[in-house]
Amino acid sequence: MEYKKTLSETLAAVKTEITTDTATAHSGKLENHFDKDKALKELNIQVKVTKEFRQNAFSTINAYVEPKQAELRKQIKQAKTEEEKTALYAEIYKLQYQKRLLETVVGIVSGSPDIAITQGTLQLAATRMREETLANSRKFKGIIDKKTGEVLSNVSYDSGYFDGVKLGGVRLDVNAICDKDRCQENSDGSFTYIGDNQYQTLRDVLNPNLNDDARIKGMYGQTGGLQAIQGGWYFSNQGIPYKINSFSDNIVEAFAGPHDLLGGQVWGFYDKDGNTAAKDPATQLRADITTAVAIPVTAPLALADFMSSDFVEILMKIGGN
Repeated sequence: MEYKKTLSETLAAVKTEITTDTATAHSGKLENHFDKDKALKELNIQVKVTKEFRQNAFSTINAYVEPKQAELRKQIKQAKTEEEKTALYAEIYKLQYQKRLLETVVGIVSGSPDIAITQGTLQLAATRMREETLANSRKFKGIIDKKTGEVLSNVSYDSGYFDGVKLGGVRLDVNAICDKDRCQENSDGSFTYIGDNQYQTLRDVLNPNLNDDARIKGMYGQTGGLQAIQGGWYFSNQGIPYKINSFSDNIVEAFAGPHDLLGGQVWGFYDKDGNTAAKDPATQLRADITTAVAIPVTAPLALADFMSSDFVEILMKIGGN
């Protein structure tokens, strides 16, 4: 005979001592011991330690490199020969390469290897291009004003950049300055500016407000002006001068090496002495176009060299990298 349980018997069979109050304890479920506040505190400590490490490391690198470069710049001012200057510049650049490599290592070990390697590679390339631009600019021995004694060359003015030389702006155009009979060429490759009735001094002939020669006006680039003298922004003949080590000076100098090399030197727009070469109208047009195109092309190199590692890291993270 089939046995059937009554409702009361069924309920009695499934009766348990477990209640809603004790269900969790008897469920076999693992307890969650995650302490959110403690985890956030530990994370903040790690971020702080990393930040302090970066700051201390970069400060230590600067404290080691920058005084040595400053001393070398002083020695360059006192050097008697170009050979001495070449050796001193080589030491300055050696220190700069070391600085960039050390900064890259700091970036890698502090948790941002991809960003550090990217910026470090661009910085090293920018430094090498600047070194080449400096060497090419130093080829010309300069023009000496017979009346005032002033000497202008493509490295005659200072900047706040690590090598101390203003490389921003347009190179000297000796053909425009000397014209037919304003100069005498010397045996060492330099020139003596004698002048003429219209432009008695070197500064007179280089003044775009006095001299209407298009070649003279062309020596004042919009960014940096004339390489041989104080820098400025030249969107008119007047120009807006800027001081050494100002923001304008540093950003122009950051572009100077890569832009000068890729926008001028490799295309043959400078002569054997590193001066602005004579150009026919077609070549001048090509030079103008190349100069303009070179600005966005060299921007990654210049900005990587100009901006701090922390700022670059912020930008890269904002960009999703």
